[in-house]
Amino acid sequence: MITIDKVRQYALSLPESKEVEHWGKPSFRINNKIFAIIQEDGITLTIKTIGEDRMIFTTMDSKTYRIPDSFTNLNYMHVNLNHVDPEELKGLILKAWRSLAPKRLVKQYGDL
Repeated sequence: MITIDKVRQYALSLPESKEVEHWGKPSFRINNKIFAIIQEDGITLTIKTIGEDRMIFTTMDSKTYRIPDSFTNLNYMHVNLNHVDPEELKGLILKAWRSLAPKRLVKQYGDL
């Protein structure tokens, strides 16, 4: 299981990332855009997805990844922190951050 503290530690290690409350839940933002939200249950992370990633992950492993009913038209998915591989989650968080970060930051920190 990946703890909320580990998610927070990794998300906030990314350049210019901030933690901001979003409807009573911790959210992680870059350039005031949300790339991840910790849900109330403490085991679900809502994360920004890119392109076909959401469909690939949710089809590949529905125990770990799912699309909430209210998110069908949004590029986000839920990740179960009890089941996700830590390195895979780090990669997803980084990809979500890169998708919203200013180009100068992505270029400057391209080796993350």
